[in-house]
Parts: sequence; C-alpha cells; structure tokens
Amino acid sequence: MSAQRRPAGLITAVFLGTFMALLDMSVVNVALPAVQSHLHARITDIQWVVDGYTLCLSAFMLTGGALGDRFGRKKVFLAGLTLFTLSSVLCAAAPDTTTLVMGRLLQGTGASTVTPGALSLLAQGFPDQAKRARMIGLWGACSALAVVLGPLLGGALTDSVGWPAIFLINVPLGLIALTAGVKGIAESADPEHAAADPAGQILGIVWLAALTYAVNEAGRDGWTATRNLALFAVAAVAFLAFVAVERRAPRAMLPVPLFGNPRFVITNIASFMLGFGAYGTFYLLSLYLQQVQDTSAAMTGVKFLPYSAAIALGSTQAGKLTARFGPRGVMAAGYGLVSVGLLGLLTLTPTTGYGQAGVLFAVLGLGMGLGIAPTNAAAMAAVPRERSGAAASTVNATRQVGTALGIAVLGSLLNARAELSVSQSLAHSGSELDPGERGTAAHLIVTQHGVAPSHPGLNLPTAQRYFASGFVDGLHTSLLVAGVATALATAAVLLRLRTPEPTAGPRRPTEQVPAEGRRTA
Repeated sequence: MSAQRRPAGLITAVFLGTFMALLDMSVVNVALPAVQSHLHARITDIQWVVDGYTLCLSAFMLTGGALGDRFGRKKVFLAGLTLFTLSSVLCAAAPDTTTLVMGRLLQGTGASTVTPGALSLLAQGFPDQAKRARMIGLWGACSALAVVLGPLLGGALTDSVGWPAIFLINVPLGLIALTAGVKGIAESADPEHAAADPAGQILGIVWLAALTYAVNEAGRDGWTATRNLALFAVAAVAFLAFVAVERRAPRAMLPVPLFGNPRFVITNIASFMLGFGAYGTFYLLSLYLQQVQDTSAAMTGVKFLPYSAAIALGSTQAGKLTARFGPRGVMAAGYGLVSVGLLGLLTLTPTTGYGQAGVLFAVLGLGMGLGIAPTNAAAMAAVPRERSGAAASTVNATRQVGTALGIAVLGSLLNARAELSVSQSLAHSGSELDPGERGTAAHLIVTQHGVAPSHPGLNLPTAQRYFASGFVDGLHTSLLVAGVATALATAAVLLRLRTPEPTAGPRRPTEQVPAEGRRTA
C-alpha cells in the first residue's frame, strides 16, 4: 500500500521518530546531576553522555540520507529507528558510565538516519507541492515541540521515577512509530544520486572522535598530556586524509568544491559557532541550576521553559522573516541575540535570582530559534540550485560538529578553571595544605560537587561554598569564550553575506529538498 493511500502511518512514523531523536538531545541535560551521582561519574564522563550522542549524529548525518537514497528510504529509516529504540533500553539499564556512553553512541547512530531521512520521506510521500509544504511546516513545529518538552519531561521523569525513565519512554514511542512506518511508508530509492564514500565516512568518524575525546580529557589530564597530544595528532592526520579523499571521491560525502565559495564558507563557520556557543553551553547551565543553586530536576525543567519556549517561537518565525527579508539580517539578529544572552549570563553568581536568569535564558533561546532557518537558507542561496540538498546537509552537520566540540571544549574549560579557583580559595583560607594537597582537595571538591575531602579544617559547608564559587568562575570562562565566538560569527555574517540574493524569486519550501539531497535535519 502506498504512502499516499496511508498518509497517517507515514506522518505518525516520521513525526514521532523525529520527535524522539530531537527530544534525546535535550531531555538528558536536566538528568545529568542524577546520572553523575548514581553512577559516581566525573564531569568528563558526564560530558560524554551528551557528546556521545551528538558526535555520532554529526559524524553520520552527511551519509544518513545517502544510505536511504541508495538502499531504500523506508528500510534505512526503520533500521535507524529500531537501533535508536533498542539502544534506549541499553541506556536505561546501564550499570556504569561506559555502558551508558556506548548506548548514547548507538542512539546517535540511529538518529543520524532518522532525522535526515524524515524530510526525504515526506517529500516522497507528498508529491503535491502545497501539501508537502504544509507537512514540512508541521514537521518543523514537531521539532520545536521536542525542544520545549525536553527539559520539562526530563526533569519530571528524573524526580518522579528516576533517570532511566528518560530513556525507557522511547520504547513505547518507538514501537508505535515502527508499527506505523511498516504499514504507512512506501519504499523508494534513487541509488544513482546517492553518495558512495565509505573511506570518507570512516575518516570523518576518526578525526572527529579523536579530537572530541582529546578535548574532553584535556579538562582532567591537561592539554599537553602525552595521550592527548597523540590524539590531537591522530585527529589532524585523519582530517587531512579526509579532505584529500573527499576531493577525489566521484560521489563524495562532503562536497569539498562548495567550500571554494566564500559565502558558503562563512555560512558554515557561522553554523559551527552557533552549535559551539549556544548548544555547547546548555548542559553547563543545567549543572549550574542543580549543583550550584540546588534546584531539583523537575524544577530545572520548569526554569528552562523561557529558554525552550523562546526557541520554539524563534523557530516558527524564522522562516517567515527569512522569506521576507532574506537570510543575512535574520541570521545576524539571531546570532547577535545568542551572543548577548551568553555574555549577559556572565552576571550569574551562586545566588542569582531566577528573574534575571529567566530573562537571559529567553534571550538566548530566541536567538537560537532565529538562527537555524536563515543559516540553512543562506547556505543554499550560496550554491547552485542543483546542489541545495548537499549544502543543507553540510551546514546542519557543521552545526552538530560545533555542538560536539563545544560541549567538550567548554566543559573542559569549566572544569579546569573551577579546580584552579577552588585551589586558590584553599590557599587564601590559611589552610596548612601544601600546593599538591590543595590541588588534590580542589579536584575532589569539583568532581564530587561540594563534598568535603578528609582534610583537617575543611568541613562540608566550606567545601560547598568553594565549589559553588569555583563552578561559577569556570562557567564564566566558558560563557565568555562562547559569547565571543558567537559575536565573531555575527560580525562575519554582517560583513561577508552582503551579496544580493538571486532575483529569480524566493524558493518555495519544497524546493529546499530536491531529489539530490533531502538530507536536512
């Protein structure tokens, strides 16, 4: 039975699959302190719970749609959805952080075919352009809903049932989506248009994984540790090999020639910075609310509501504004708001009231919501129409890479600065600890978020005060780096995206998903 005759099954599978994949990017953040406490994890381990998902999502996204084009869109979509659902069970049952991170890696791998495959299936299932445009608009609203509900649902489930519930909820949702997809999606494939680039895929995973792992571990071992230097070298060599392979591949995963266009380059740099700065700081703010201000997981989700709702509002308005004014101005507005929000959060202290934080969360969220759609539009406007699918998948993958590295870099900066700050507090307190003992005590206070190590004169209230102050110092360092990076991206957009848009008239929404690509996320 065709997808056109059973549209309800197609819509249910695609919308619910997308909802699950995007929900798991935000639902985990408010549960991180509970996970860290239950599994006795370090902050670098917790970074991998977030980063593992984002890493695989970004590494496989470029070929997620290509696999569907080559082997069958229905088949690949349902395979990714099955992997995502099964790996959610593994996450929920994880007895340690190693198992949990493995489950998150598998979840991200599954999501890398679900998310980009969704638009392709909608394009195939709704050949009428007007109906297709309406479906894509509703799909975008579903994506925004996942962002809004993520912190609320994650907090409520963590407090009422326990953190494994944030993963177990995917099981019934996944079964409904799979059942609907089997019945409602018609198979289709276009292998002659699919990229065939296994060497590029492997090298892409190697360089991104090595770089992310090295940056994550630098927060604990230092940037010049022998292992981390070796990993940085592996990442550099793998990246150069990746670029060389992509330049020669007849059907490459990454369209390297497109980077000869300065506007396309600037757009991708901006997309990377948006992921690095805005998305990279989200989980740090969750830790701030829970570990510094002692907010419950459920209440943290509520406190993030201005942030989530502003993302949804910005996302729903960005397309209209871009169609009316072009991508450059909307991009600059969105990125500028992100920068203002991040730099404004430098005013946070351990005792900052929620009114101030809530306003800044809303500013940050609105900028994030406004930033994505015009970035995609600018990337596609910078290249020939027949390459719009490749441009869209590239700019989305660039943002995911920025997110993965942002989580790693900003988390490592926070951890290193927090330990230094606590060590300085111990030194100024007049304690009799020598420098080595101060460093050990500071490390324990930060990694155990305020639990006092067994040293004379260091009681629990003192250790908690030092932790709160040190964490905020580290958070300020990360926010400053993220805010400046996003401000530089805003300036680049204003200075380098001034070329007039094509005069052929605005593209209809369906023209952003041509047969070549349909690989946006």
